[in-house]
Amino acid sequence: MFLAIRELAHAKIRYALIGLIIVLIASLIFIISGLAKGLSADNASAIQNMQADYILMDTDAELEMTKSFISRTDLDNVLQMDGVEQANSLSVRMMNASVNGSDQNEDVALFVTDGDSMLLPSVRDGSPITQEDEAIVDASLQREGIEIGDRLVFGEESELTVVGFTDNQRYSHTPVVFVDGGGRETINAIAISVDESRADEIRNAVGNSFDMVTKDEALKGIPSYSQEQASLNMMIVFLFVITAFVLAAFFYVITLQKRDQFGVLKALGAKTTYLAQNLVGQVVLISIMCIGIAMGLTLGIAELLPEEMPFLLTADEMVQTSILILIVSIIGAFLSLIQIVKIDPIEAIEGAGK
Repeated sequence: MFLAIRELAHAKIRYALIGLIIVLIASLIFIISGLAKGLSADNASAIQNMQADYILMDTDAELEMTKSFISRTDLDNVLQMDGVEQANSLSVRMMNASVNGSDQNEDVALFVTDGDSMLLPSVRDGSPITQEDEAIVDASLQREGIEIGDRLVFGEESELTVVGFTDNQRYSHTPVVFVDGGGRETINAIAISVDESRADEIRNAVGNSFDMVTKDEALKGIPSYSQEQASLNMMIVFLFVITAFVLAAFFYVITLQKRDQFGVLKALGAKTTYLAQNLVGQVVLISIMCIGIAMGLTLGIAELLPEEMPFLLTADEMVQTSILILIVSIIGAFLSLIQIVKIDPIEAIEGAGK
């Protein structure tokens, strides 16, 4: 490791350039990862944060909740199944609401459930729902100027009064409005909390009429969700590949340039493992420093992003991504390790003497 540090200090400009490239690529990985998580939450946080173990939907709907239709009788039957601890109805409607009957209109996702439902989120500001004409709405509507007591008007005969705000409740890139449906006959889905030891038994009991899926599986039915995440994840994968190739090419060239030096060191008794440790040490030191700089740069950029931009990157996710970048960096140096192993001291010394 001491040799690696001395070499980094000796060739500052050379390693600073490769470090700059790693910083830029790592920063881009962090930023795209944050955008992927942010878009995922903006598209489906209402489902991701749902207090339920499984969701039942009509098989013919192919996981698209708004196309699923289930009767209240089916809900009653599910409630009577052994192992079902709680079951609540859920209807989803994509609506346009006028604020206080004015020209201000907001696209919202109306989540209709039971008044005592486990699906109703905790309230950040305001109070819970106590009547059918009251609503809890996602806090993103506060940025649009909506306040507690405002009315959301749906057509000429239907309106809801905002009584509370909640966090992280978005569906299909629109804020969710939660309301007590008052026992509607037709619903879109049934959210259930179950005894996990009886989950397979319950799945068999619902038969072929319903798809009993996890929350992660239900996300696939949200329009554009899978395609959106697949595109961003593909970009992240390619960035990891680019990182590996850049480091592999850089250290391969450096190793070839130092081939004679490595040969002399081997002739003087330096073991191949020692030289390999020196190379890996350089990769690890450069990567750790560059990843640290990239993390700071990403956090700085995140602070400058507008509040409405969907960007979400937690500390745990940054650490996991950093570890992956470090692993990919080490993998990228493997090609150079092969060259070190193949170096013949006699040939290297003879080549140096010509």
